[in-house]
Amino acid sequence: MTSQPARDVRRVTADERAWFVSGALLIFACLATAVSVMRQWSLCGANAASQACLALQQTMNMLPIQADTMALRVPWAAQLAALGLTLASCAWIAFLLLHPLARGIKIFGAAAAVPLVIMSLGGWFGVWSVEGWVAYGGAWIVLGTISEFVVIGFLVYASMSRQAVNLTTMQRLVVLTFGVTAFGTMHQSAEFIFLALFDQAGQGVPRYLGLGTAVTLGLTGAGVILLTLRARKKPHRHEVSILG
Repeated sequence: MTSQPARDVRRVTADERAWFVSGALLIFACLATAVSVMRQWSLCGANAASQACLALQQTMNMLPIQADTMALRVPWAAQLAALGLTLASCAWIAFLLLHPLARGIKIFGAAAAVPLVIMSLGGWFGVWSVEGWVAYGGAWIVLGTISEFVVIGFLVYASMSRQAVNLTTMQRLVVLTFGVTAFGTMHQSAEFIFLALFDQAGQGVPRYLGLGTAVTLGLTGAGVILLTLRARKKPHRHEVSILG
C-alpha cells in the first residue's frame, strides 16, 4: 500500500480549497445579481408600457446593472448589483491567494485582478454618485473590455509558460475566468444581443438585462465545484503541464 507524501496531500487540499471558495463566491455573486435584476425590473412588473418602465429601458446601465437616474432606482438594486460585481472579483482574488500556482502565473493573475478591482470600486461609486457614474460611463466600458482581454492573456500564459498548468487545472481555469469576467463588456454585449433577439420590436435595453449575467455566475461557480468534486473521485495520477 502506497501513500502520498505529506507535501502532495497539502497541495491537493490547497487546490481544492481554492476551487471551492472561488466557486462559492461566484454562486453568492449570482444570487446578489439575480435579486438586483429582479428588484430593478419590478418597475415593469405591473405595466410594461408605464412611463417608469419605458424610462428604465432607456437609462439602464449594463456595468453593473443599475439605472442611470436615482428616481428610477429600486431600493437595494444598485447595491446588490455592485455586491455581485465585487463578489465575482473576490472569487478571482481568493483563488490566486489560495491556489499554489507558480510564481509567474500568480503575478500575471494579480495583473488580471487590477481591472476587476477597479470595476468593483466603480460599481460602488455608481451606487453613491449617479452623476459621476454616468460621466465616466465610457471608462467603465473600456475597463470591462480590458479585464476580459487580460484574463484571456492570463489563460494563454498559464498554458504556455515554463511552469504551465496541467489540463485538469486549465479546464477549471477556463470556467472560473468566464465567471469572474461576467460583468465584462463582451459578456454584457452578448447578453444584450441575445435578449434583443426575443424582443426585436422593443425600444432601448431589453427587459431583464442582467439576468444572463446572474446565470453565468451561477453556472460557472457550480461548474468549478462540480469539476473539483469529479476530480476527487478519479484515482490520483501525476499530470504534466498542458504542453506535455
